Amino acid sequence: MFSARLNLLGRFEFFNAETGQKIKLAYTKLALLLAYLALEPRAHTRESLADLLWPELDEYDAKANLRRALFNLQQAFAQARLEKSLLHVDRNVIHLAKERFLVDADEFENWEKIDSIRLVDQPLGLYRGPLLDGIFTVGERLTNWLQLRRTQYEQKNILLLEHAIVLHAHSGEFDTLERRCRQLISVDFFNELAHSHLIRMYLETGNAVAARKIYSSYCNMTQQHFGTSPPKELTSLFDKSAFQSPAEIQAVTSNPALEKPESRREYRLVSTLYVQLFPLVQCDQEAWLRMSSAVIVRLRGLLSKYCGTFRQQSNSIVIAYFGFPVANEFITEWSLVAGLSIRQFIAGEFRHVGIRSAIHADVMMTGPGYTLPDILGECTTIARNLAESAPMGALLVSEETRHGIASLFDMKPVNDAPRKAFEVHALREAYSGPLAPVQANRSTFVGRVDELHMLDLAWAKASVDGGVCVQISGEAGVGKSRLIREFLDTKNTLFDNAYCVRFHIGNLLSPLHPILALYRSQGGVLEDSTSTESIDSDSSGLALLASVLKQDEENVRGYSILERDKLFSMIVSSLKKNREGSLTILALEDIQWADKISLDFIAWLREKGNSLGLFLIITRRRHPKRPGPFLNPGVLMDLKPLDMAEASSLAAQFPQFVDASPAWQSHLLKMADGIPLFLESLLQNPNPEVHFTCPKPLRNLLMEKIDMLGEVRQVLCHAACIGFQFGLHVLAEIESVSVRKCRQLIKTLIASGLIEEKPEAGHFQFHYRLVREVAYSMLTFEERRQILAKIVPPNPAAGGHPQ
Repeated sequence: MFSARLNLLGRFEFFNAETGQKIKLAYTKLALLLAYLALEPRAHTRESLADLLWPELDEYDAKANLRRALFNLQQAFAQARLEKSLLHVDRNVIHLAKERFLVDADEFENWEKIDSIRLVDQPLGLYRGPLLDGIFTVGERLTNWLQLRRTQYEQKNILLLEHAIVLHAHSGEFDTLERRCRQLISVDFFNELAHSHLIRMYLETGNAVAARKIYSSYCNMTQQHFGTSPPKELTSLFDKSAFQSPAEIQAVTSNPALEKPESRREYRLVSTLYVQLFPLVQCDQEAWLRMSSAVIVRLRGLLSKYCGTFRQQSNSIVIAYFGFPVANEFITEWSLVAGLSIRQFIAGEFRHVGIRSAIHADVMMTGPGYTLPDILGECTTIARNLAESAPMGALLVSEETRHGIASLFDMKPVNDAPRKAFEVHALREAYSGPLAPVQANRSTFVGRVDELHMLDLAWAKASVDGGVCVQISGEAGVGKSRLIREFLDTKNTLFDNAYCVRFHIGNLLSPLHPILALYRSQGGVLEDSTSTESIDSDSSGLALLASVLKQDEENVRGYSILERDKLFSMIVSSLKKNREGSLTILALEDIQWADKISLDFIAWLREKGNSLGLFLIITRRRHPKRPGPFLNPGVLMDLKPLDMAEASSLAAQFPQFVDASPAWQSHLLKMADGIPLFLESLLQNPNPEVHFTCPKPLRNLLMEKIDMLGEVRQVLCHAACIGFQFGLHVLAEIESVSVRKCRQLIKTLIASGLIEEKPEAGHFQFHYRLVREVAYSMLTFEERRQILAKIVPPNPAAGGHPQ
């Protein structure tokens, strides 16, 4: 029977096999020592182990370190209630009781080839990454041993993947086959077996476009890195002439209007976070490697929380990219919040490690065939130069990064930076304060008469029942916030009894952040601790909030319901202080970005119902990212886009719209599709009639939705070449798939909310015209040329952009 379990493939993990308790070791050398003893199951002399692990020290000091390491290991065993006999130590030799240890690396290495898909998938699940991932070694002997072992397990993983691919291909399980092929390509870029089976699978399923892309990418890689062509077997498998008739090829090459050397991919906003670590105390190389490795392992998990693409340059430098391969409308804000989190994290948990960091955000060209260093070389260079000039503990941002987000963060200029830069101190409070009367320079409110009437009825009901919850949902930019403010402006309400909390993606930095800001504004005393903000309205307030937030951060199964209810009651009481006779208006906006504790708070408000005396207004996007029990309100309102007459009235408030030609006015109204945010953003272009394009904020928002489609997004982009409206049979012909398969793909697009079905059978259209423009811009010029050649006959007057 096994007493302990060691996971060595990927990050090091050590467990008590009977209780499941995870055992933490004090420092990296203990993990290296235990892993070496487990993978080399023989008796080792003290001299050999000391020389292996501490080659830079003399014999006396090395043996002293080994004695301390063995003592620490035995202490860890005792704390985890493991027998001391698991580690045999005497005056001469040291070894493990290997028969009592379950080691994943041994299971993985000893697995034989078995012609059973289920049995082959089991060892593949054991390989979580390179051996002892994230651990760095000192000394030639130990480094060579670790590298040899890593290579051994990596080759075993490749062999098992190849065997699994063959089995899945024979069984016809195409979904799993595709996943295994791409998994193999990710670790072996030039693997012929993976590419050939992936191409053959796409050909058999009728997806000629995908097969062509795989083949072209493989040809480019082999030519670039080896200067050779693909093997004849792969070339014969993929006959390019089978995908395009001679007439089509001739039509494309003979059309002078399409012969344009430009081949661009999509342009998107990308943000680079550059983090440089350095020791604050004098230490040797081994000690610094141990400290920095521990920091980097923790940073990897922290950055994954913010969807950053993690890249480690060395044991002291970490880079994170935001916005590629998946776009996000809050790219820049998210990268700054991640930088602030890292600075706070290191200051709180690693006091002997210093940090310099910087962020640069810019619009970059991205797309298939590019790698991150190719795309982001300039962004990385600027961020690195800023970080190297930053004071200790500082987070700097370039002027381009600061543009548009200065109101969200506390910043100050830095004079000694290599270019104009600003130091970021903190995320500003998300609480917007008591709602004020309408501003004189604000645009006239247009439309929403029916929605205002519904809010009036809800207010009358709440006045009788003692409270009500209203939920307003709709797409981004449809006017949810404006509706709330217009409703409050029509009421003779005491504005010091109406509050608005807006959640934002940046609030991930601190749970309950905007709600705590609201509480503090009502007289609650907040104190900053090393890990989080804390309330202290009475003697127990500080400990209460600290306990709840600490348990949430540690992912404990749940915190005390009694403590939670007491905390939430304190917050609500502060809002209703001295106002027991009137309703308190609380608007919680954009709850799709709320953290778990905030969602619990909103659910608690809903559970209490009318007993709190709150007129609660909740706004969210139509497809929330974190649904919860609070999404069952008393009054549900779904905001639709403005109709053409209302959109015209809104646009008429802008002089550039009034002065424009009727043709351009009609074009802009069609592009905006009745979304107020779309319309106002389009009208903010400097000379929109001459230079019409989708503004960057809208582009990032729409590109995020398209990126989340995965591989199906190419179908959306190809449909954009057909037009705002397109037919099922035309799209199926372009995709080289059956009509039935194409209908399944379109169902996915409809579910995403990007396209919708028309009354005519087999006809569809884009939900918004701006979606079509962004999707069209994601195609290279060569791809557009090939698709347009399939749709229409050659026409010298045809342009390359949708009209």
